[in-house]
Amino acid sequence: MIEVVALYLAGLSFFFTGVAGISENLRQMSGQRFRLLLARATNHPVRAGLLGVALGVMTQSTSVVAFILSGMIATGLLPLGRALIVLAASNLGTALLVFIAAMDLHLPILFLIGVSGLLIAFKLLLKWKPGMAVVLSVGLVFFGLDMMKQAFKPFSSSPGMTDVGKFFDYWPDAAFFLGMLMRTVIHSSSAVAAITITISPTGMMGEFPSMMAMAGLGMGTAVATYLLSSNLRGVPRQIALYQAVTNVAAGLLMAVLLLVEHMGHVPLLMAGLHHLSASEPGRLAAMYFAFNGVLMLVSIVPLRWAPEWLARMSPPTPEEHLSRPMYLQAEALLSPETALDLVALEQLRVVRALGQYLSTARGEGTVELQALHAAAGELSLEITAFLQALVNLPIARDLAARVISFQRKEETLRSLEENVFLFAETLAGRHHAAELAGRLVEALDTIVLTALDALESKTAMDVEMVVRLTDDRGGMMERLRNQHRLDETAEVADVSAVHYATTLFERNVWLLRQLALWMREDGRVEAA
Repeated sequence: MIEVVALYLAGLSFFFTGVAGISENLRQMSGQRFRLLLARATNHPVRAGLLGVALGVMTQSTSVVAFILSGMIATGLLPLGRALIVLAASNLGTALLVFIAAMDLHLPILFLIGVSGLLIAFKLLLKWKPGMAVVLSVGLVFFGLDMMKQAFKPFSSSPGMTDVGKFFDYWPDAAFFLGMLMRTVIHSSSAVAAITITISPTGMMGEFPSMMAMAGLGMGTAVATYLLSSNLRGVPRQIALYQAVTNVAAGLLMAVLLLVEHMGHVPLLMAGLHHLSASEPGRLAAMYFAFNGVLMLVSIVPLRWAPEWLARMSPPTPEEHLSRPMYLQAEALLSPETALDLVALEQLRVVRALGQYLSTARGEGTVELQALHAAAGELSLEITAFLQALVNLPIARDLAARVISFQRKEETLRSLEENVFLFAETLAGRHHAAELAGRLVEALDTIVLTALDALESKTAMDVEMVVRLTDDRGGMMERLRNQHRLDETAEVADVSAVHYATTLFERNVWLLRQLALWMREDGRVEAA
């Protein structure tokens, strides 16, 4: 008995280690180039659906697919409607794991683990290491399932399993709630379905209760999604809500069909599955595939109204709005002469965000500094990539020189954003140094607003105003530091923070001056 329990626990451990490995390694592979390829592959609904099936097959987890899609939506690579098609179709792809669980592939699984593990251990094919890690994780999943099958074999004819089977036969709704509970805890529908198939030959759960358990996966997915998405906002929560609603609808529909067939003796779902496969594991695998097919249809039917409804339920956050390029699209590269004007508009959005940092430093902002800073960083990466794409185009020498100049401007803006963020983070909540902190924030806010006016108006007078405001202020900063020394009533942390803030203030003023000098040299400044 102890050996059987140990074998089952080891199999369960291998299974979940493999599932976690698949998710983690595929997240590492979902970089910018990968997402760009996905965006191009989804410009038609049929292609988006096929891509969703392929992603489901590769990841065996709609949660991983949702993670990839959330990033693509947030950066503007993929509209929400098209992303929902990919997500809906990915459910079909996850059925592959369940079909393999219904087969005896002991020897191929050992070869899969052995070959992929040795390639990683001896650092062969380093370029494909994440892909090899995914293959190894898949092998561990199937190896764990195989071990669980071996653990349950001795119980196939035991009286205890027969009693449990009778209970579920008499109370099929209990099987539904068992499937819901397992899905809530395990966080993978295909994993629960695969485990159900491994225990079905033991007599613990008959064919009909096993199918009811699979129908309960929809409700379990909704419960797990609700619990895990309670702290999410914006696009990730929109996708989570859509997953929850569609899974509930599909699960309840399948449960109703099964109950009507079982109680009314009407040939519906189970009768069709008996025609498809002669074995019980095969029929259960087909049942899971049917569940995911219904889930895909339920997800696709309301797509026309879903984006608007989801936007009302979970509006995009300010940081999501900032991280998504509004003007830089791939088509903009077709007209390099006007592309830099679009870059300038995106850079303006970053400068406007600096005002939100300073509002938060005053205690007036409602955004989270770290999240907004991360969003500005994502937008900066998009701008940098766009400028590099412009450099690589066959453009005239004078235009190339201006593109390089814009790259220098982007480097200045990136440093400015980073330092204003640190400045705001340092002064936020410093109530004991409220007077000096307030003076620093107001002074920097004035210069930032003046620089923003200059970037928008492009007039020589506004640019010269920024240049005058950013004259050397080293002496003034030193006087402020001397006035705010450590005394008996001062908090050490507050004094240290304010001194650091004065250094950041000087650095920000210098960066704003570099920005003004860039505007003066750009040649697009108009006379007042």
